[in-house]
Amino acid sequence: MIAELHPAVKRQPQPRTLCAFAQRRYLTYPHANGFADGGRSLVFGQRDTNEYSLWKHDLVTGAERHISTWPRALCPGDMLWFDIARHVNRLAVVTKNTLHIIDLGYPGSAPVPVYRPSTAATLIPLPSITADGTRVILGQRTGINGHASIDLIEISLPPPARLTCSILHPPPRPLARFDWPANHFHLCPADETWIGLCHEGPALQVAARVWAWHAQHAPRGRPLFDNAAAGLAIGHERWAFHSPCTYAVAYGESPREPRGVYQIFNDARPARLISEGNRDWHVSPSHCGRWLVIDTTGPHDAPGRGWENAASISDILLIDTATGRRHFLARSRLRHDCHLHPHPVFSPDGSAIFYNESSPDATGHRVLSISNPWIND
Repeated sequence: MIAELHPAVKRQPQPRTLCAFAQRRYLTYPHANGFADGGRSLVFGQRDTNEYSLWKHDLVTGAERHISTWPRALCPGDMLWFDIARHVNRLAVVTKNTLHIIDLGYPGSAPVPVYRPSTAATLIPLPSITADGTRVILGQRTGINGHASIDLIEISLPPPARLTCSILHPPPRPLARFDWPANHFHLCPADETWIGLCHEGPALQVAARVWAWHAQHAPRGRPLFDNAAAGLAIGHERWAFHSPCTYAVAYGESPREPRGVYQIFNDARPARLISEGNRDWHVSPSHCGRWLVIDTTGPHDAPGRGWENAASISDILLIDTATGRRHFLARSRLRHDCHLHPHPVFSPDGSAIFYNESSPDATGHRVLSISNPWIND
């Protein structure tokens, strides 16, 4: 049964614009962290005609600080993703096939290269940094096309400080190697000994997309959900802050039901349907585990499922993890460039949701926020 929208709250919050369409700013990938200064600040990416840049925005005062700029040609796949250590102001980013660290607590700090693979290998530009900022995990690809292998690697870092010179590491021994397109490696915030990853590819064609790695319990990686057996196109997994589990979406294209948001565990427990829906797309949990936020493939109330009647619209919905009830928060516009998906995320304290929106003429994009109406429930 499709989850019904919860009756309107006493006062529906209104979105707040944090930057202009013309600035072409966006949030980092949903399974990374873009918040700094204990949640007071948020780092935006900015994509201009010839370059990418990073900006730190104070959510209280609106003050901004430029972090760094790179030519677009140096950004792999014409994307710039980043991750910030949750307990310290240290940012990890990949450009020019090199992992860089920026210590944000020191104004003017420049990107410091800490790892560059051999010319035969390519870094996957989705780093994941530990909460204390002392380790980064990411994928490294060797070979091309159907002959590539993916290594899960870990780079150790000195304690947070103002790094001023290169500390390039030698090639690390892989934690694991995969002979299929593994991607989206990210540390489980609740237990960083667990690393989430996916078998990338069309969710209708990949038999098992959601995987986990653990040095003892899953040293070669372990699939956590059988897409083929369930008849569900499951993807866009995001590991949780409160428990070693992940949330993932059974897309509207799934041939079977129930579609919607599932909780998937790191052990043998069966997946749990949280909330049913025919247009769910990306999912992100609050740190406390009480709520989820999703975006949709088209208006949530439009007929059809998946991308049917989508009309470049994506809605932002709030979900109660205990009951599955939903609440409409805002309507956004999307483009198919990955960094222009809405990608909603919670603030660390759960009081607000942040998301991307494209301009009506598709030339610009911006970031907005909206209050969580259930924060005091």
